Amino acid sequence: MNTPMNNSVQESLSGNGQLLQFRPMLKGRPSLLHIERKKRKHAFLTDHPGLKPYTLVFEDDELPAESSGVQAVRVSSLEEVAGYQFLLGRSCEMYLSSTYASEHPDISGKLQLIGTIKSRRQTSLLNVETASALIRKLPMNLRGLLQSPLAVSDGELLPGALDIRCIHKKTEKNSLLSIPWEDGRFLYFNMFDGIDEFRFDHESDHVQGMLILEAMRQAAIATTHITGKLPLEGGMTLLSYDTRFYNYIESTSPVILRAYSDFTWAGETDERASYAICQIFQWGKLCAEASLKACVFMSKEGYASHRIRSGRIGTRIKRQFDAKVDLFQRGGVLQ
Repeated sequence: MNTPMNNSVQESLSGNGQLLQFRPMLKGRPSLLHIERKKRKHAFLTDHPGLKPYTLVFEDDELPAESSGVQAVRVSSLEEVAGYQFLLGRSCEMYLSSTYASEHPDISGKLQLIGTIKSRRQTSLLNVETASALIRKLPMNLRGLLQSPLAVSDGELLPGALDIRCIHKKTEKNSLLSIPWEDGRFLYFNMFDGIDEFRFDHESDHVQGMLILEAMRQAAIATTHITGKLPLEGGMTLLSYDTRFYNYIESTSPVILRAYSDFTWAGETDERASYAICQIFQWGKLCAEASLKACVFMSKEGYASHRIRSGRIGTRIKRQFDAKVDLFQRGGVLQ
């Protein structure tokens, strides 16, 4: 939705219907979305790093002197290489110098195998600790984001809100996430600055922690639906939420949220454990991250059955607690 713009200030709607003050949109980016380019196939192993957004390189190897603009990700093992190839897909390449290849004659053949269907299936078994360690080392894909519909810099319009069915909300005013951009097995979102269901008793020049927690929770649900193909009638119960905060998030500049879920629906009907990893960036800087574990239900009936079971357990625990309280109050326990 376009809004009026004067000579100095452009206003854009956030997910809660409030107006965010931004400088006029920088020219040049929107046209990038409509340019048709010839698709070029690049092999995973490359002699010219920088063709793709991420270049993997071993810790004790050296990039060419002329590759100063390459976004390098240092890896220490073939397992890490396979992990990144699984997560990033076509967004990554592997550089192996001739010196390193000659010193490790068996490495080239093994790298050629990485990226095959069999390898990708094996790597899909990444546990949450391994995936978290890999993702924490991974900067956001700035090259791709600059050609995406997401707002990256001040002055750019925020996209529209995500379909509320993907985050289990009843109104768009409670969505903290924009329509996503997909990159490999990641989803990138813009994060909005507020929702109707949260109220704060004071204004803040930074994004409040409760909003950050809720945004990453919504991203975990959305990614399970979108990349994991969980049917929209499916549900989730949060089992654990491990969060780390690193930097304040300013409310006046675009915020980028990146999410990955290990869930992949294959038509089964039974409930299944799953996890998601979410990160929040501003100006390319990691500000917060979380790993969330959940139980996923493939249908409304499965989720409803779980709620009934949980309700019965809760009722029994409350009844036992009330009995203990009554025993203490009646003096039935020796002091």
